[in-house]
Amino acid sequence: MLDFSDQPYQYFPPKHSRFWSALLLYHNRTRHLPGTQQIMEVVPSGHDELLEQLKPGDRLVFLPNHSTHADAAIFLEALRQLGISSLLMAAYDVFLRGRVHRFTMQRMGAFAVDRDGSDPKPMKQALATLEAGKHALSIFPEGNVYLTNDRVTPFMDGAAFIALKAQQALQKADDTSGRILAVPVSIKATHLTNARMKVTQRFEPLGNQLGVEADFHAEPIKAVYQAAEIALHRNLKQRGLDVPDAPDLGSLVEQAATNVLERLEAKLEVTPKPKDSLLDRVRSARRLIHEVRIDPERAVDHAAAATWADEAMLAYRIASYPMGYAAEKPTLDRVSETVEKLEEDLLTRMPAPMCRRHAYVHFNAPIDVSDLLTEHPKLRAAVGAFTSQTEAAVQAGIDHLNHHNPHPGGQMW
Repeated sequence: MLDFSDQPYQYFPPKHSRFWSALLLYHNRTRHLPGTQQIMEVVPSGHDELLEQLKPGDRLVFLPNHSTHADAAIFLEALRQLGISSLLMAAYDVFLRGRVHRFTMQRMGAFAVDRDGSDPKPMKQALATLEAGKHALSIFPEGNVYLTNDRVTPFMDGAAFIALKAQQALQKADDTSGRILAVPVSIKATHLTNARMKVTQRFEPLGNQLGVEADFHAEPIKAVYQAAEIALHRNLKQRGLDVPDAPDLGSLVEQAATNVLERLEAKLEVTPKPKDSLLDRVRSARRLIHEVRIDPERAVDHAAAATWADEAMLAYRIASYPMGYAAEKPTLDRVSETVEKLEEDLLTRMPAPMCRRHAYVHFNAPIDVSDLLTEHPKLRAAVGAFTSQTEAAVQAGIDHLNHHNPHPGGQMW
């Protein structure tokens, strides 16, 4: 995610077309993936077990991780190989990138959702898709791109709510032949070549601008940590915020994000819940800011809301850095991802892939949603159990793919 969008919300429904879908999927696998994304091959696994378990009338909800900007293209290619058609929930601002982009997404079966709003249309479309059973439904439950392919970011509970409500609707309609099967999907992109020099060359301009002293090629983690600390100090000072006195970078990141959020929440007159994580608090603040910025009747508050949005983005970028991610296992893939994240956050532009990559898509064991409802009759408990179970399954799948990764990307720096 490059920035929060406050363009006026519009709902765009799916306009799935078999002709256009086939044509666009061909373009995806022959041009977009190997060219723009440098994904040379997409290899699915686990799908044989999934297809064997399918019964007539079953509905599928796919829940993939979302750690790279190529995930949607990778996932659609994997589904093409399996012969499965799916509608896809996507952020509304992606549809606003242009008419061609919007046309393409809708014909592929994508429909818009406002992550910071409460429009019921996306929910109705998702439920209608599952109840009809003609197409599967795909949702990225992390909500954003976090550029941490080896570590799943906590899932939001919207996907769980949709799957459970759809199962309840089928049961209410006495559709005994229909099960909702939630399929956790683990996507892993890895470097096919020794890209250490290319990663070094991408980091050096940032390091030079920030005044990093460590030699990145020899000590990439030390150099990245220096860059992160310098960039954080600079961003806080530029906004007139105090730099916390912290003993290490991890403490600095946590305290800085907390300070920014506390100041922002005071302006918004909102009190966080005790159990809310930093990212939960960012999302709550964002919803309020978004409501102000898209409301024409609150035009007098738009200037102030723009400042709030900047602070929310700063808090998000700070809080989204997984401390220890690269240091605990400094593979080529993890170091490269961390450099991409720094580049994206500091330059506010989508980084181009550094070199050729291979993508694995593992379909984990499906979860029968009706069983979850039986075990947890209350919807709130079922949502929590669903979210925890699917998140853990996606992480386990990623760990499995990493364990069997033969490519240079999985090797230590």
